[in-house]
Amino acid sequence: MSEEKKNKCDCEHDEHCDCGCENTDEDVIMLEDEEGNQYPYYHVATIDYDGKEYACLQEADDVDDPAIEFFELEEVEQDGEFYYNLLPVDEELYDVLEQKLADLVNEQSDECDDPDCDCHHHHEDK
Repeated sequence: MSEEKKNKCDCEHDEHCDCGCENTDEDVIMLEDEEGNQYPYYHVATIDYDGKEYACLQEADDVDDPAIEFFELEEVEQDGEFYYNLLPVDEELYDVLEQKLADLVNEQSDECDDPDCDCHHHHEDK
């Protein structure tokens, strides 16, 4: 995947939260590869690690088993517009980022103070 326009999903929940917020077509970002093929993804999170930013994206077209992918973000300017180049990460870094994402999800779940949101952590206490 080569470039992603700077566009963020407005949803601040992750794919593990069952608060009722669902991704819509508005939340889909299209990634384009070098051959011009486009692929729909949801932006799950941006993770800072070791002085770099990484995008966590989830496939939007496979509802049964959507893959999570991580990419290093490299900001570039082209013709006055800013884009991110999405660079692949190796397997070792993928594992580190996957753990950071899990930590982020747990941290955000712990911060929720709305007892009516139906997040999974409220059901654990009952």
